[in-house]
Amino acid sequence: MRDHSKHIQVRKDEAVKIILDNCNFTAGTESVAISEAAGRILAEDILSLWDVPNCLTCRMDSVAVRWDDFADGMPDTSSWERGVQWEFANTGVAMPQGFDTAIVIEHVILSDNDTKIAFDALPSGRYSGTSAPASKVKKGDLLVPSGTYITPNAAALIASGGHTEAEVLKRPKVAFLPTGNELIKAGGEIPAGRNIESNSYMMEHKIISWGGEPVIYDIIPDDKEALKGALYDASENADIVILNAGSSKGNDDWGIEMLEEAGTVFYHQTNHGPGHHSSFGVLNGTPVIGISGPPGGAAFTADFYVYPAVMKYLGRDPYPKKLKVRLGQEIRSPFSHKPEAGSAAVKGEDRPREGGEFHAVRQVKIIQADDGILEAYSVSSSMHPGLLEAEHADAYYIMPSWEGEPQPAKGDMIEVELRPEYIK
Repeated sequence: MRDHSKHIQVRKDEAVKIILDNCNFTAGTESVAISEAAGRILAEDILSLWDVPNCLTCRMDSVAVRWDDFADGMPDTSSWERGVQWEFANTGVAMPQGFDTAIVIEHVILSDNDTKIAFDALPSGRYSGTSAPASKVKKGDLLVPSGTYITPNAAALIASGGHTEAEVLKRPKVAFLPTGNELIKAGGEIPAGRNIESNSYMMEHKIISWGGEPVIYDIIPDDKEALKGALYDASENADIVILNAGSSKGNDDWGIEMLEEAGTVFYHQTNHGPGHHSSFGVLNGTPVIGISGPPGGAAFTADFYVYPAVMKYLGRDPYPKKLKVRLGQEIRSPFSHKPEAGSAAVKGEDRPREGGEFHAVRQVKIIQADDGILEAYSVSSSMHPGLLEAEHADAYYIMPSWEGEPQPAKGDMIEVELRPEYIK
């Protein structure tokens, strides 16, 4: 039996700090067309290549006139002709040659055949209703700073400055290594005792939504050499490696031991459950993040530990947004007040827990109560087990659950972490 007594256990916040301290990325850049730039991170400042507007333009749908004709009040327009004393001018277009003032079309009175014109309001001064050259943007002005997440609006702004391409950060390559002899690919018959490997589908979409490029490996059997080979290959070809399962205490779980043998392990487990056997190490300078095998745990341990690493690569805030909310119901911990190991009340199926602090991860939905205060409600139920919980949850509550720790009561104010969905 292998000795796990020296495994290092850390708190969630300690785990995130260790990951961030040991992710030393040098992100490359690439040029992409503006049509493909939305969702990318800008690598260079975008400066305007021209004055906006580049000539006197009309601000609204109007009629262009000469201010001198209005300097002494409302003129007699009975003999005015289009193209001589007035002309149509539309929003954003250059003022017709020889005209310097615009009167919005709602103050223009035209005959049915547009041959007679009159006005029911005077312009306030020369150039009223117009935009001067470079009044919005001057050539060389900063439009979008480096580090900006390019939204559709930002992409349009970049294009308005005269650019057809933008220099952006390359997407971080994130390798996902599913492990386990019990796993098979989706499709076809499912032999007894085997499980469909589904985490890769979930992780692929998470990585893409966070701004990364997923590199999904085939299922790796619980074989030391096969696992070591995959770890080496991934560490040489990806910026971040996710080791899925194989870090627990089963006789076929070799993930942590192979990482210790080939690289450096900084911690073996965290003080929360589910997701207790989350780990972190470095191989060939590449961070290797171990996350839970069961899909429900894999979903949120990826949010906890992979998301911050991807955000650091992209130069974004790696920390989850937090909220103070009111607990709208009693939420019990499955870990608190259990009998100690060795007690006659201990059952063989009860996993012994190390002493000290331990937390239960609870997925919650945030709802605004009638009094306007945000409340948290657990989504754990027989109706929404495992992964389906995440579809109904907005946030995570990291709930104190060690022996003797008072449990939160309905009405207590608690802190929750919003679930990351995409970069912004």
